[in-house]
This record gives sequence, C-alpha cells and structure tokens, in this order.
Amino acid sequence: MTRLLYILIFSTVLFSRSVSIEAEIQYAIKPQFEDARPFSEGLASAKIDSRWGYIDKSGEYVIKPQFDDAWLFSEGLAHVAIGDRWGYINKSGKYVINPQFDFISVIFSEGLAWVKIGGKYGYISKSSFRK
Repeated sequence: MTRLLYILIFSTVLFSRSVSIEAEIQYAIKPQFEDARPFSEGLASAKIDSRWGYIDKSGEYVIKPQFDDAWLFSEGLAHVAIGDRWGYINKSGKYVINPQFDFISVIFSEGLAWVKIGGKYGYISKSSFRK
C-alpha cells in the first residue's frame, strides 16, 4: 500500500512539472504547417494544403505555396519540384532554371550542383543560368 502511495505521489509530481514546463514554451512561429524544413539564408520551406512555399522568420509566406516539394536555399537558390521534375528558384520565387531534371543537388558547392537527367549525372554551374 505504501509503495502504491509513493508511485501516485511521484506520478503527480512528475506530471505537474511536465505541464508547467510545456506552459512556458513561447513559439517563434506557432504550429500551423503540415511539414516544415530548417531555415537557411533567412527562409524556410513550409507545407500547407499539400503545397510547399517559403516563409520568413515571422511565419509569413514570402513565396506562396505552389511547389510539390521544396528544400533549402544555398548560395541564393533553392531546388523545388513540380510533379517529378526539379528546378531552381531565387529568393523572389522566380525560376532561374525551370523544372526539367529527374533530381538535383540540395546545395551548391563552389558554384556547382549535381543534376540527374535521363538516368545520368552531371553538374550545372550557378553562373550558367539567368538570375
């Protein structure tokens, strides 16, 4: 009986502490997205209504949700998908290279990113396409 009483007291103390800890959380951006990815270069991709767009640190969309998939910005560009094709956008949401690849690198490294098209891999240069 004493053991049961200790378990009940311990559970009550433990539960009451976890509730008070949760109550102290202050969200920078309130939970509202179906999915989200880390911030990079001031923007993060976030999914709502089955579409990805980009939010700023206030949680406001700066690039409206319109993509089937969207990833991090790297060297000013992010790779996004429409259907099963991938391309790159700039921070204004404009395509700098239209979706045409089977898959593309998440990041640029030294101005280059790998791409896959027709089952083969190659590299594209950031300086080779319009901004």
